[in-house]
Amino acid sequence: MKIIRLLPLMLLLCSLSVNAQERGDTKEKMKTKSNERLAIKVEYFGELVLHPGLAVGLEYTLVRNKWVTVHWNNDLGAYWHRWNNTSAFLKTSIGSRFAMGPVFADLNIGAGYMHSWSAGVLYQRAKDGSVEKAANWGHPHFMPGTSLLFGWDGSRRNNLPWMIYFGPEVYLQSSFNHIFLPHVVAKIGFTYKITQQ
Repeated sequence: MKIIRLLPLMLLLCSLSVNAQERGDTKEKMKTKSNERLAIKVEYFGELVLHPGLAVGLEYTLVRNKWVTVHWNNDLGAYWHRWNNTSAFLKTSIGSRFAMGPVFADLNIGAGYMHSWSAGVLYQRAKDGSVEKAANWGHPHFMPGTSLLFGWDGSRRNNLPWMIYFGPEVYLQSSFNHIFLPHVVAKIGFTYKITQQ
């Protein structure tokens, strides 16, 4: 069980080392249009569509050609499920974006760590048999997931440094009553590409 909890941390460390492993001789081959490799993104993270959330993150382009872009993402976010819980997460994913002109479909797979806190007051049985309030430290969860996004990339035709996208994400919440609980998320996002000289 401890290995499963450490997996998101290991994935995050691997994602941070991608930039360190890049060699100077392949740098020229992998340059993207306008030298755009790093992007900042902000997205609505609607858990079960209607439970509002927000995620911010970084996207790093690994390889890009006329038809396909392979990218690595790191996201930090949270959502609020009224009368149930509030959750925060840190996740990493790798994806392939297939472009037809400025329009694209983006398939991602990844994993992360989520921590959820119950809404309301928690109670526990005291040593004397009575009921007392309990501390709400929350619960840790492993969250593997995948997403299919559709969008428009301004850098493909108009040399604009941004793109917009929307689509569903499905992730599993581990250790929820001893099962993996599936969740569906509606994502709407905006990505701004940082131009590197």
